[in-house]
Amino acid sequence: MREPLTYTVAHQAAQAALETARAEGLRVCAVVVNRGGATKVLLADDGVGLLGVETARRKAYTSAASGLPTATFAQFAASPEMAVAPVHLVDDQLLPVPGGVPIVVDDGEVIGGIGVGGADGATDDRLATLALKSIAELLA
Repeated sequence: MREPLTYTVAHQAAQAALETARAEGLRVCAVVVNRGGATKVLLADDGVGLLGVETARRKAYTSAASGLPTATFAQFAASPEMAVAPVHLVDDQLLPVPGGVPIVVDDGEVIGGIGVGGADGATDDRLATLALKSIAELLA
């Protein structure tokens, strides 16, 4: 098993999300969790409220727990097959909305997740994906 997600990698990913958002005139929260879903880094920009913070945390958790981007997990959660076991009954921390991506190393192991909250779902998703790309060389 690989070393757990380091603070340096987690902080760099969260900072990349905030910097990209700021360059676009946006204020967001970025959360990085470890593979178990525990918060490693939480960076909330000025003006981001509790809703942005909590959705970012839950998106990061969902992507780490499921191993899927939360946009993909949302499609799964909305499927007719899941009507018999809605995700909130399985784990009330899961949030099936866009804006979270798993942190996966080259051998396929999920070591954490990145979640962004505070903008619309598509923007949060794009920012989380860009943050993940910014740390790609650190995951090899």
